[in-house]
Amino acid sequence: MIGIGIDTGGTCTDAVIFDTKSHKVLSQSKTLTTRQDLKVGILRALGGLDQDLARNASYISLSTTLATNACVEHKGGRAKLVFIGVNPQVVKKMGGEYGLPPMGDIYFMKGDAGQPDSLENTPDWQKFKEDIVQDFRDFDSVAIVQMNPKYNDGEYEIKAEQIIKKTLGLPCVRGYDLFQELNVQKRGATALLNARLLPVMEDFFDSIEGSLAELGLDLPIVIVKSDGSIMSREFAMSRPVETLLCGPAASIIGAMELSKYQDALIVDMGGTTSDVAMVKDGIPVTSESGISIGEWKTMVKGVSIDTFALGGDSAVKYKRGQLYLDNRRCVPLCMAASQYPKMRKMLKTLVLMDRPFDYPAHEFFMLVSLPANLDKYTPSERKFIKALEDGPLIYREAAAAIGTSPHVLNMKRLEDEGTVIRIGMTPTDVMHVYGDYTEFDSEASRMGAAYLSAVTKGTPAEVCKEIYDLTKCRLYSNLVRIFMKYETGRDLNLQECEDLEKLTAYIFRHSGQNLADFAIRPVFSTPSKLIGIGAPTKIFLADVAKLLGTEADFPQDGKVANAIGAAMGNISTECVIKIEPYKGIKSSYLTYIISGGHETYSLPDYDDALVEAKKTARQCAIQRSRQQGAVGEVEVEIEVKENTYQRNKYALAEIIETLVIARAISEKE
Repeated sequence: MIGIGIDTGGTCTDAVIFDTKSHKVLSQSKTLTTRQDLKVGILRALGGLDQDLARNASYISLSTTLATNACVEHKGGRAKLVFIGVNPQVVKKMGGEYGLPPMGDIYFMKGDAGQPDSLENTPDWQKFKEDIVQDFRDFDSVAIVQMNPKYNDGEYEIKAEQIIKKTLGLPCVRGYDLFQELNVQKRGATALLNARLLPVMEDFFDSIEGSLAELGLDLPIVIVKSDGSIMSREFAMSRPVETLLCGPAASIIGAMELSKYQDALIVDMGGTTSDVAMVKDGIPVTSESGISIGEWKTMVKGVSIDTFALGGDSAVKYKRGQLYLDNRRCVPLCMAASQYPKMRKMLKTLVLMDRPFDYPAHEFFMLVSLPANLDKYTPSERKFIKALEDGPLIYREAAAAIGTSPHVLNMKRLEDEGTVIRIGMTPTDVMHVYGDYTEFDSEASRMGAAYLSAVTKGTPAEVCKEIYDLTKCRLYSNLVRIFMKYETGRDLNLQECEDLEKLTAYIFRHSGQNLADFAIRPVFSTPSKLIGIGAPTKIFLADVAKLLGTEADFPQDGKVANAIGAAMGNISTECVIKIEPYKGIKSSYLTYIISGGHETYSLPDYDDALVEAKKTARQCAIQRSRQQGAVGEVEVEIEVKENTYQRNKYALAEIIETLVIARAISEKE
């Protein structure tokens, strides 16, 4: 079967035509992602493929890092979180662990379905109707999550959604519809993130469909999930959170297809993030507890991929004369100047001043897209957007355009939403100075380095070396952290991460010195090989591999591994049904509650409950496969996990909880 795989990343859009039978790349194309209009970049990537082969394709499979980047960079649509029956004090104490917003940004209402009915425990729907008119008017979507939804099958979530849609017409995400796990705060974070990603995914699919129409290609569209399997366009539109790591997952699958190593750490460095996964015996290690990206802790299951902010387009910042890498991406000076040549004149004027500023004077602001509704912005924000319509403005001029000082200029909300983006110095610019990559305007990169030399009081050459070293050091530090996570079976806590970062920075900075110069020299080494994919990876990973005492493999076609992985996926899904024993307060009879399907019910006999749970799990898995785009026969495997407790060696084992897991695998349409 011949398929088209396309990956839209934060910086580049890659496309391949792949023969899944012969495992060969028949045609490939790479171009820049055009964030202001994704369709432009996608059309260029698809247009760069062999069009005769493209017309013979059976499907187009997509992957993207847009959702991943939105999490790392705190971007996305404006979404409101509604908690029903959740104790605000518990959220205040623990919410930060899951990435929940500040307390003032969450709407709380009564209604714990797991507690007896009472006036104090019943949602005040009339008050809710009145409040949302005022409190929700500036939001694009709403996430609704209730406490203990299994006791009334998410009835409160459904009621709240009906009111919001009737009153405001906003799209809603119901937490219980996404995942049935008990942790209400984690479910809240997942639902809120899903709501924030709705406009991101809608824009992405509109761009894909428009590109296919212009090329005259009528193909079924599927998209990679975070576990490396695929789902239909319709399913992804309602559950964009399932694409959270679809770009990295596709890269991992592509890397495994291309590399000779079966036991390795796969490192994919793109423009915005680096994604790392462990492969054992040719199989990627998976995440059982749910994917975490930055501060977001979700219930999305998938390949265990560690994503951290490091890429060719990581912003280079400075503080008190010291350079550092920011977590956010910015547009490289070289890339923007090739599109807007007038930037060179502004940079030249800045460099000729030969003086540093407390604010990032070398940075520009650029309008990514003009918002459809300007009424929800402040007068200053509207004025700022208007000023950027004619092209990027250097920092000082951007501040002057709205009548403020560059020392206090703050357009964080516009940056968070992706309406505005900064242009600045990046590792990609250093690549242009060194000649490692020369696609764009190298002169703009050299002027950026010249300004930073005034800041650091070093030479431009020293500035460039420092930026490369900062990039390698962060990569090294994170790889050591990831190896330690796999070694210990747990994530390092914040204090451990800070301590490790100091130690790895020390090791990196002194790695070139002779052993005789040390009384004792710390070192980290690993027998695992490293597989490097992604355009910038080869520049930085080789030295890091050497420091770790191992070797790195950079497979041919590795630069489009993500698109290859996208083209290879099949549809698979999982449904988990839970059986729990329950004895009522006023009853001595034991019953077994079955939850996780469309409704919650109970049976008095465990064996009967197990039979029904298996039946429900099978039906649920098949139904979800169909929703994801499966056609034809669907194969289902059933696994039963019993958690038991034995009071003593003479007593019979008692069931605490039973999980019935149905996994369905099928061919894509």
